[in-house]
Amino acid sequence: MDVQRGLWTLSSLGLIVCSSALGQGTIQFPRTSPPASPPPTSPTITIPGTSSPTTPLPSTTAPPAASGVITAPPAASANPYLPSGSAAPFDPYSPSGSAAYSFWSTTPGTASGLPPPITTPPAGTSPLVTSPPGASSPYGPPILPGSPTGSFPTYGPPAPSPTPQYLFPGGLGGPLDLSQSIRFIQDLRLRHTYLGAGNDPNDVGINDTEAAVTFTLPNFLTTGQPLYISPAFALHLWDGPSFLAADLPPSAYSAYLDFQWASDPNLQLGAELGFRLGVYSDFNTLNDQSLRIQGLGLGIARLTPTVTLKLGVMYLDRNNIKLLPAGGVLWTPTPQVRFDIFFPQPKLSAYLTTVGQFELWWYLAGEYGGGAWTIERASGTSDRIDINDIRASAGLEWTGPRGLTGFVEGGFVFKRQVIYVVNPAHSFDPGDTFMVRAGVAF
Repeated sequence: MDVQRGLWTLSSLGLIVCSSALGQGTIQFPRTSPPASPPPTSPTITIPGTSSPTTPLPSTTAPPAASGVITAPPAASANPYLPSGSAAPFDPYSPSGSAAYSFWSTTPGTASGLPPPITTPPAGTSPLVTSPPGASSPYGPPILPGSPTGSFPTYGPPAPSPTPQYLFPGGLGGPLDLSQSIRFIQDLRLRHTYLGAGNDPNDVGINDTEAAVTFTLPNFLTTGQPLYISPAFALHLWDGPSFLAADLPPSAYSAYLDFQWASDPNLQLGAELGFRLGVYSDFNTLNDQSLRIQGLGLGIARLTPTVTLKLGVMYLDRNNIKLLPAGGVLWTPTPQVRFDIFFPQPKLSAYLTTVGQFELWWYLAGEYGGGAWTIERASGTSDRIDINDIRASAGLEWTGPRGLTGFVEGGFVFKRQVIYVVNPAHSFDPGDTFMVRAGVAF
């Protein structure tokens, strides 16, 4: 009897050592005599709803819980398939002046078709895989790198039979979750530009006031990227010239509709496209020449994580210049510095500071400004004009809570031209001047 108790004690100690090595906790031993027959050497799992056990687990797998479910390995802290970083936000006030073409996508990274990030279960909970195949899980499907199916095997009841598909599977009365959606109304923008007038007879002062709103159509043509649609209206007030044969009406208007789309920012090769249809006139002369079509087409090649090459054309549809080559390099050496070396609208910007909830940046920018309109001359005849100039500016821009952004800048305007099409002899060159511009978007 003593020998039997001694062997039983040694066996118990051996089991304790093995259990500790496997990290399975402790084993509680009965106070009475050992059972008549030893426990089975190979654990099995019984699936609820079936009568036969499954194949024994490998020796490196811990026995399942008594309820017949297996514990999945803890989720990783980051998704190895999801690229680091996020897409740059949509910039409503690029240095493009009246063109306002900007293509920084707001589409979430998962729109590219990549698996969603893995979510770690909250502390104190057990990430048990209890749902049948195809059922939803509060933590999403676990990802197993290198696995053909991308998920852990699931033990549980057999998969249910296919169910009909519904337009509203969650019903019509439940709460709406818009956290992963893109806002239909992206932003509302207001901007004013002032060009000073001098005392020379050929000087022209300009006040431009613009208002625009941007709507978003997500997943345009199943591309996974949104289409931005921006109706806009601008009032142009002109002061001058004086004591010249040339004359300008006191005001003109621009009403246009912008369409902007860009490919997935995670692709190595992509495209940025813009199209604008508008009416530009003083409304005293309104004809087929008042309707103008403008556009932008760029091919994108992402050479490195910090260098992107852009190359394409910009269609201006002005009377003097119809088409301009467009292209350059976007270099972001750090998240706080951005060099958009792009012709004809370069911009160099850098982070400055944070004031309260507002992030403040400074920038240097350039643009090819002006536009084209149909007008009525003082003599009552109709004409078409171009106002062209080159603008260099420095300014501050900020982003704040709830999408509130804005900017203020000052600069120098030179190489100014006013070109008449019907009476080209009346064309003249206004003097250089200064520019002040400010805007807000929300």
